[in-house]
Amino acid sequence: SDYDLHSIADGAERAIRLVAAAGAERLVLGHFSAPLPLPPPSDAKARSAEVERIIAEMRRLGFPLFQVPLFSAHHMGTCRMGTDPKVSVVKPTCETWECSGLYVVDASTFPTSSGTNPMVTTLGIAHMAAQEMKRRQCTIPSRL
Repeated sequence: SDYDLHSIADGAERAIRLVAAAGAERLVLGHFSAPLPLPPPSDAKARSAEVERIIAEMRRLGFPLFQVPLFSAHHMGTCRMGTDPKVSVVKPTCETWECSGLYVVDASTFPTSSGTNPMVTTLGIAHMAAQEMKRRQCTIPSRL
């Protein structure tokens, strides 16, 4: 639908802006046959202009059916859960080791890729994390 195509373009624009702000050297979009180089962050004006040009071109081209590759993936094992902060990103409660109160609640907490759709396991992890968050909220004194 037009709504979906608009949503895809909005998401792509936000992703472009995010990776450019993070210092990406080039962008890879399904619209183009080769990576698009970005000026260095030290040249903020040129970099900003190129990002805006790429976004405008992406929106102009749109997402014609079967002409722009779109896909999704389950990122498993990228924020591994564990009991040792040296080899894991989150605690068994899904709270990060580095930032108290920040939880990662998705398939990225798996130790590695499961090789199958992670939906049911991810739901179990989310339930477990929610129980911990509820427990934690009940132990924090009210500010009211």
